[in-house]
Amino acid sequence: MFITVRYGANCQELVNLQCRVLILTAHLKRKCQCATEDCIDLVDEAGALMNLNKVENPASEFASKYLQERQRYILVRVTREQSTEATCYEPLLENLGKHHPDLADRLQKLSANTPMREQWRKGSLQRRAQPKKSSEPKSTPR
Repeated sequence: MFITVRYGANCQELVNLQCRVLILTAHLKRKCQCATEDCIDLVDEAGALMNLNKVENPASEFASKYLQERQRYILVRVTREQSTEATCYEPLLENLGKHHPDLADRLQKLSANTPMREQWRKGSLQRRAQPKKSSEPKSTPR
């Protein structure tokens, strides 16, 4: 019972569905180097939002209840405007429009806040998943 989650520069992660939703989302945040306070979710390749961030008890509910095995999902960041309660769904897969043009359009339509949607379309909101950098100092050649 596995799924494939796509993110970053065409990266993908094979994930076991026999885990709690909380564990799944924490694992995906670490993999794509999101901040722990970021809200993330998954969309399938048809553009259906899985609403994992709305699961009432993510610490006890299994991901298999919400996700279909052997499916491919795209990781998205969910941003909510406090003042307007509008929601923006930002794909964490680079070049989404190139790989899934219909899905890019679907995410734009899901994003209710027009100014945020414009920023998303221009790419100013996208944070790219980067490989972890070593904290060790680099040696300089002599």
